[in-house]
Amino acid sequence: MARNHPAERKPDESLDDEIADSMDVPAAVVCAVCGSGECPGCTYESTTTSGVVAIVPWERPEVAPFARFFGTVQATTRGAETFFSALPDGSVWPALLFAVLAETCAVGSTAALVAPMVVAAIPGLLLRCMTSGSTRQIVLLASAVGVVGFTALLVAAHAVYGLSLGRSVRRRALRFGLYACGCDFASSPAGVLTAALSRGTGSMLSLFVGSMTAPRRATDAALEGIYQVRGAAADRARLRAMWIAMALTVPAVVIVLALIAATALLV
Repeated sequence: MARNHPAERKPDESLDDEIADSMDVPAAVVCAVCGSGECPGCTYESTTTSGVVAIVPWERPEVAPFARFFGTVQATTRGAETFFSALPDGSVWPALLFAVLAETCAVGSTAALVAPMVVAAIPGLLLRCMTSGSTRQIVLLASAVGVVGFTALLVAAHAVYGLSLGRSVRRRALRFGLYACGCDFASSPAGVLTAALSRGTGSMLSLFVGSMTAPRRATDAALEGIYQVRGAAADRARLRAMWIAMALTVPAVVIVLALIAATALLV
């Protein structure tokens, strides 16, 4: 008895079907993590044998540096819940580099706005800056000391906060604290300007507003996703971490301000 064989498809028909399937995509595709239609890919799957799914754009070497950095900033602010609840384990060094870059840009752009105001507010200093090169150098040096000092302070405070949330999974906790520095960049003058120039006013406002609530959302997501802590235990962990971070931050702020004053007076 003859068997029924499926009809063979012509090569041109098969090719037409493949083209049609490839074009059958939604009209708008947005990232599930950061919500951006131009995201470099927050859900990149690692090809390593560990099988870990990496959702950190910053750790994708095949993507352009700016796209990696700004994609991670968006993920840590607009997509904070998804990003931090699923933050994978990995090396601390990429997270530390991201934190230093984010805080340097955030603190530096803030200093660029604040320093002229301080100069104008001190009687006679503005005139001296306009007429004396040595005075300008002192102001610039004091500003540089402030940028370096506050950058180091903020990176350390974020790291301590992440580690203080719990005693387990310390490396992931440290990565959480360091990547949370993206919130500081998003709310800084550098972040606002970057978002406005690269994505427009709407994206700028969305990123800025998201950065205001991102720290709390990021902490809640990390407590549940990394530490497996919920409810009253999460509230206690959050409060403890806040007090520990403040215990470090307040004296450090005084030290940095003293260094700035010493630079301005003694140099």
